[in-house]
Amino acid sequence: MTTRLRGLTGATLPSAPTVCHDCVWWQSRASKRASKRRWIERAEDEWGAWGTLYVDDDGRVLGSRQYGPSGLFPRADDLPAGPPSEDAVLVTCAYLVEGSAQWVMQSLFLAAIADVKERGGKALEAFAYRHPEGETMEE
Repeated sequence: MTTRLRGLTGATLPSAPTVCHDCVWWQSRASKRASKRRWIERAEDEWGAWGTLYVDDDGRVLGSRQYGPSGLFPRADDLPAGPPSEDAVLVTCAYLVEGSAQWVMQSLFLAAIADVKERGGKALEAFAYRHPEGETMEE
């Protein structure tokens, strides 16, 4: 089986895991919900592809990872580990499709590192948040 990495953009978002289609948790402040469409336009204008999809030979998405300049993800400012460095590229969402091997996530992270390095990024930071039982990403 060969795999392909594809940039995560507004055009490829429909093939991403459905949980990602409307989620704006990282793009919003705790008190204000962002528009996914407007956020995508801004992200692509400032950065280009804002993540990576991992796709197998049959076109099935095995996983995805979202990342970009820290300013695109204001929720990180509100987390206990925040705020991120202003010059950092922030890795936010990671999604592994059920049944996918763990190495898919490792490959997505390595692809993000390579992409950030190629773009001349100064730092790569990763934030995590464990949602309490019953809390959804849209909150």
